[in-house]
Amino acid sequence: MKLQNINQISDQVISIVWDDGTEQIFFADKMRGKCPCASCKEKKEDKPAGLFKVLKANPNNVIFSGWEMIGRYAVRFMFSDNHNTGIYTYEYLREIGEN
Repeated sequence: MKLQNINQISDQVISIVWDDGTEQIFFADKMRGKCPCASCKEKKEDKPAGLFKVLKANPNNVIFSGWEMIGRYAVRFMFSDNHNTGIYTYEYLREIGEN
């Protein structure tokens, strides 16, 4: 599975087209809530995140501020709350995307 095209439709919506022709839509608030980074995973599992408290974003106010490709396997999304440490693998994106 390969990402063929990624397009930021608005500050709230990104579209991804896969090499099999499937197009999926991703909403900023849902993507931020499904962030796969270590800090967010710890927060979701209610484990301590270390010395610093992880602040929870208000998903109603979060927008995409950008994105970048990570090699040939993932995308990093940047959000308006300055969070940008989640690396969303293609496999994970296919799982959470909306058709």
